Amino acid sequence: MIREYCKIFAAEARVNENFGFSLEVIPRYLIHRPANSVPYATVEADLTGDFGKYCTIDLKGKLFSQNNSELEQKCCTFQHWIHQWTHGNLLVTQLEGVETKITNVKVVTKSKGYQGLTECGSPEVFDQFVTHHQCNYYCGLLGLWALKTDLQQPAKMKGSRSPLLNRKLGSNSPQLQRKGHSPQMSRKANNSPKIARKTQETEDSNSVRNQKSAESLSVPELR
Repeated sequence: MIREYCKIFAAEARVNENFGFSLEVIPRYLIHRPANSVPYATVEADLTGDFGKYCTIDLKGKLFSQNNSELEQKCCTFQHWIHQWTHGNLLVTQLEGVETKITNVKVVTKSKGYQGLTECGSPEVFDQFVTHHQCNYYCGLLGLWALKTDLQQPAKMKGSRSPLLNRKLGSNSPQLQRKGHSPQMSRKANNSPKIARKTQETEDSNSVRNQKSAESLSVPELR
């Protein structure tokens, strides 16, 4: 399966002339040996040359990758490409080989059974890759997304949405705002018929008193 992914990766790399040489995962064949106690085995081509380990994972689940030479950078780009292509569900944890011929590939999946694979990795491995992967020149040529975009954004105040903090600030408290501008209070203050009648009666009594006082002042004294 990884060999097929690598073919797609190589096809996308060939579109860009500046990418140069690409990687190739050599095929592995399954053979049947009926006379042997282990009837099935896998064979692959013999690689001659300096054997290198481009990225590995130790027994504690810590990823190690080389990012110095052009070949090592392209292996890191291949890791990034597969991670993005599978929407973060598949991660290559080991790439070894001779020059561009890659073998002994190991992968882990975020959920068991993804694409029929049984190797399920811990969430820490995926988080570790996202945190420590450094995009290089070839990641940019393929237009791969930066894995740490969310870490580069400025952090927001965690207390800005806290109800406790809002109550401490007072003026910004949603509860105080609701209490100060309650629709029920506005309806009671503006649309209550009892308050309207009391207000009208008060105005009428005040006008009657004013008229009486004016009449008393206008009556001449009788001697």
